[in-house]
Amino acid sequence: MNFYEEDDFAVQRRRRNEPDFWHRINRVLQFLVVAGFLLTVGVMFYPVWHKQQDMRLRVLQLESELKDKTASMQGLQGELGLLRNDREYLETIARDRLNLMKPGETIFRVEHPRS
Repeated sequence: MNFYEEDDFAVQRRRRNEPDFWHRINRVLQFLVVAGFLLTVGVMFYPVWHKQQDMRLRVLQLESELKDKTASMQGLQGELGLLRNDREYLETIARDRLNLMKPGETIFRVEHPRS
């Protein structure tokens, strides 16, 4: 064997190993670049996403409050209609809340004990 033949074998072996090494390094770097990009995007959009979630919860709370207030308003409108149009209801409310009575009428109050 010649000195040059042995050297060629070593060079070929090294050339075979070098592309494999650089290929692996290239893969690792590609992974790190993609991971860094995704992490950067995640860090940028997390506060916006979190704020959106808070706003959705607030909207649900406000919708629930609106539903309660609408039901209360409908009850008050019904009572207002009775006060404007039903004289007997008006007299009953006046007697109860203002402690009024008709001449010759006796009122008995029953108070329930508080528990």
